[in-house]
Amino acid sequence: MVKDYTKIVNKIKNSIAIVFSIDSRNQILGKGSGFVYFKKGILVTCNHVVERDSSIAIQFPDKEEIIQAKVLIRDEEHDLALLKFEDGVHNSLIEADQSKIKEGIPVVFSGYPLDLRSLTTHQGILSAIIKDATGNTIYLVDGTVNSGNSGCPLMTQEGKVIGVVNAKRREQSDLLLKVENMQTDAVSLFGTDIVKIFRAVIDNLQLGIGYAVPSAYIPKHQSLEIKPKVK
Repeated sequence: MVKDYTKIVNKIKNSIAIVFSIDSRNQILGKGSGFVYFKKGILVTCNHVVERDSSIAIQFPDKEEIIQAKVLIRDEEHDLALLKFEDGVHNSLIEADQSKIKEGIPVVFSGYPLDLRSLTTHQGILSAIIKDATGNTIYLVDGTVNSGNSGCPLMTQEGKVIGVVNAKRREQSDLLLKVENMQTDAVSLFGTDIVKIFRAVIDNLQLGIGYAVPSAYIPKHQSLEIKPKVK
């Protein structure tokens, strides 16, 4: 039987924002997702979403207003970042009971994949809990994870956070990163820039397996006094 996620989506959607990286000419360099966590005015995302030397803007699905944000703390090892923004409206998501996180549980994640400006929700299962080469725990997710989903929350069916989705973490990531960092306007094929073709292919890869960082790795800042409560 297919679960109806209507109530969960309505509950969480206004806590999940689209994150823009913007250059000095007010051009969008990249985008990702993020979610309010710990308390109002604090957003969690992936560090690679906001690592460029640029300004940061966020937008929630219930508001047309673009809100400026700044990096509060970075965790490059786990590719996570905390952003601070002025807001007293959007509520923080709640962390799940860690003891209930097991391989095989159903999961959902909501974010802004590809070039979409509308929040989309996907379902899947937590297919494996593994250790990477540095000994960090990683969640493997059987679900449709795309570019732009980076920074969105991985949640239980009840909408409680268990991790942070990372769409950039993938097999041969070092090689793909080199392609993404190649200069454009150098080589063309029938009038189309080859690097842009490569980037389009990478952004639209759907391998059926997504990665997520456990919520336990989300960095806490000394100014944070309110922690998410497990209910």
